[in-house]
Amino acid sequence: MESLKLDQRNKAIERWLSPPDPSTNYINALEKRYEDTGLWFLQSDSFMEWKTRRNSFLWLHGISGCGKTILSSAIIEDLKNFLSSKTVLYFYFDFNDSRKQTHENMVRSLISQLYYRSDETSKLLESLFSSCEDGRQQPTYESLCKVLLQMIEQIKEVWVVLDALDECSTRRESPTKGLLMWMRDLRKSDERNVHLLITSQPKYDIESGVREFAQNDELVPIQSDHITRDIRAYVRMRLTEDKGLKRWQSTPDVQDEIEDLLVKKANGM
Repeated sequence: MESLKLDQRNKAIERWLSPPDPSTNYINALEKRYEDTGLWFLQSDSFMEWKTRRNSFLWLHGISGCGKTILSSAIIEDLKNFLSSKTVLYFYFDFNDSRKQTHENMVRSLISQLYYRSDETSKLLESLFSSCEDGRQQPTYESLCKVLLQMIEQIKEVWVVLDALDECSTRRESPTKGLLMWMRDLRKSDERNVHLLITSQPKYDIESGVREFAQNDELVPIQSDHITRDIRAYVRMRLTEDKGLKRWQSTPDVQDEIEDLLVKKANGM
């Protein structure tokens, strides 16, 4: 009976919190990734250092269509393999899903991911649930942000990947509220050891917000030559393995021409 009551309470808390599920974005992007693309970053010194240096930060920025979301999923997969027993949190902002476009819903999702990590993190969310009359009221934005930071402080070390910040509609709601302010607050305490990695287009407001707490070497542009190598590898695979393109396998010079032209016209996208 006690176990049944606990399960019912957990389900009630999840319904009340109503967090968006970022795993759908993760799986969808991972399935689109061609093997070994993105290694230019996954094997880079900056990424290796980011994974281990205390309170580390990286901002990967590039033009629309350069593969940031696919790369984010490759990063998350790498972290899950490299840190199998550690806490890896992630969220995808998504202009195709209205529930994945606000900072508050990102906070709800990260809280949900932390809920079962330990007794301490569970108690913090349950306390907020109780203070909201056991779910009969919704929590305030401020209380959600506070609980998330408290939950993170209960974990010795946390890795957080946030994709497509330019698709967040509440990046800077006010001088003291929004995603950019939250990131600054997340990084300013030595009580937390958070490795934060974000991706976005190089929007001015994001860059100005990031520069308030980040160093130049923590801002990593996605260079077109990196993407070109990934595009070339993918096109070559399709030309040599795709059954619909078998007609060109006997004419390697035509295959080379197709490959060169597609890579050139892709323009890093």
